[in-house]
Order: sequence, then structure tokens, then C-alpha cells
Amino acid sequence: MKILLDSTFPGGYAAGLEVWTQNLIHSLAAIDNINQYVIFGFFMRNFSHRKKTVGIPEQDNFSLYVRKFPRPFVVFLEDHNISVIERCLTYQNIDIYHGTGYFLPCLKKIKGVVTIHGLDFAEMDTYWYKDKWYKNVSLYLRRADKIIAVSEYVKVSLMRYYGIPQRKIQVIYPGIGKEFKVIESKKHLETFKEKFGILQPYILTVATSAERKNLKRTLEAFSLVKRSHRNLKLIIVGDREVIQVPILPYVEKLGLQNEVYFPGYLKPEELVYLYNLAEVFVFPSLYEGFGLPVLEAMACGCPVVTSNVSALPEVTGDAAIVVDPYNVEEIES
Repeated sequence: MKILLDSTFPGGYAAGLEVWTQNLIHSLAAIDNINQYVIFGFFMRNFSHRKKTVGIPEQDNFSLYVRKFPRPFVVFLEDHNISVIERCLTYQNIDIYHGTGYFLPCLKKIKGVVTIHGLDFAEMDTYWYKDKWYKNVSLYLRRADKIIAVSEYVKVSLMRYYGIPQRKIQVIYPGIGKEFKVIESKKHLETFKEKFGILQPYILTVATSAERKNLKRTLEAFSLVKRSHRNLKLIIVGDREVIQVPILPYVEKLGLQNEVYFPGYLKPEELVYLYNLAEVFVFPSLYEGFGLPVLEAMACGCPVVTSNVSALPEVTGDAAIVVDPYNVEEIES
């Protein structure tokens, strides 16, 4: 069987969806050397760089196939049932097209599977282009022969908002990279602290600028914590340009400009050290279809404070403290 995995992402950077897809690719490589896998992508911006950064296992049954197509235009055509992608795959002899992140093209001869990572656009009133997202995802779900939901919460949401029959949905929980584990070597931990200039204890969070990540309330809660823990810092991991520009004025408003650090995007082999060294990992997100960071933190032995909403209680079970993400005092306590 020949299976295509769509690794095309709008921004081309390693947020949750991209990390999930890379984990999927390498996990499949570890257990399957029989089926053929084609790692597929179509994009134009930064084409040469992005082509080089698409992670592909060095195995005979994995190959890379990328096309220099303008993604927005191709998606527009596919959304209007004008087939572009299936035509360019004519000589690839694909059996299954796996849309790893919501999008599924118009397919006639190829079976389609789509993974849904969450329905925040349906559940959150403040979501941009809410109606457009809802309409487009409805189209992709109708096209799919099978739908993968990353949690039971997402499965129930698909049935509720789209009327998808239960038999069409399969829940498959995501996994995390093998890098995330408890680091036993105190020497390695001390070396990392020296390299990154970590001199004081800190709270850790991983975020984007999206409103659902609840960064403002996280900062408010941290400002309350500082009253009794003056030497504590807050480290916010994520794309520095994306996060810092909109959130920095709020940091300054709270008088925390010397207490909050933005190291930017970190590789997994760096992030694992921050998890291991943190006093606590705080993730009071307003919505998560799954929430990989809490799983990463727990794997590293870091105490977790997270939300009591969406899929997060399902992911953490009784291994984390869950709070009302809309209540700053509860997050702080």
C-alpha cells in the first residue's frame, strides 16, 4: 500500500501540528518497513529552505515529493472542487491520502483520511474567520473516508457540531518525541543552566500569540505569585516575534519586564532541559484538542498546572492540578 502524508503547513514553523506530524512520520518509520510512504508538500514561500527542513526518515519505504505551488491558490481551487493535487499525483499511484491537518483535497480515485486536532473555531466566539473555517472543515469532513480525532473530546465535538456518525471517527491519541524524559545527570542539567544563564527558579509555559493560549491571565497570575516569591521568573517558550510583539506591552503594564523571558523557539533537545529544571509548568489554555506540551512536561517529571476545560483533563487524568482558566486567582493559587 502507498500512503501519502501531507506535510504542508501555512507558516512552515514547528507549532503543535507540525510537531505532531513529524512525530507521526518517525513513529511510522520505526514500526513499518513494508508499506510505502510519500511525504508530500506544496508551497512557494521559502521553498528551498522548507524543502530541506521537511523531516524524512532514511528508509527505503519513505520518499519526499514536494511541488512549488502557491498554497492559498491551490486550496482555493480545491475548496471549489477543482482538482489540482490529485492530478499532480497521477504517476505516484497513491492509495491513501492522509490530510494531517484539517485540509483534504478533492479526491476521486484516492481514499482520503483527515486528522482533526480540535474545533476551537467552532467553540470559541472570538475565533477569526469562524464561519469560513466551519464551512471549509465541513467540506473536508464530507470528503473523508475516515476521520481521525486526537481525543475523545474532539470526537464528541465532531459529532455535536457536524453530525458525523460515530462509526466514521477513530480516536488516536498523539505521542511525544522520545527526547522528553527525566534527565538524571545533574552535571548535564548544570551545564544547561550555565549555557542559558539560568540563575533563579522559574515557572515555564509554552505558547503562541493565539488568544486561547491565555497568556494575559498567565501573566496576571504570575504577577500575584511574585508578591510572595520575589526571586521567581517566568519563561515563555515559542516564536519570539509572534509572541513578544503583542504581549510585551502587557508585560510592561504589569511591571514584569525584568521578570519574564522569551527565549524564542527551542529545539526538543533544548526544551527538555527547561521542563526538567522548571519549578512548575503552567498551561491554562482556554481550548486544546489535545495539548502536547502538558504531556511533554509530565514525561519530564515537571509538575503541571493546566485547565479544567476541553481535552486537557482527558490528557492529564489525575497527574496534574486543573484550574478554571478564566479565574486568575485560581491559576495563581
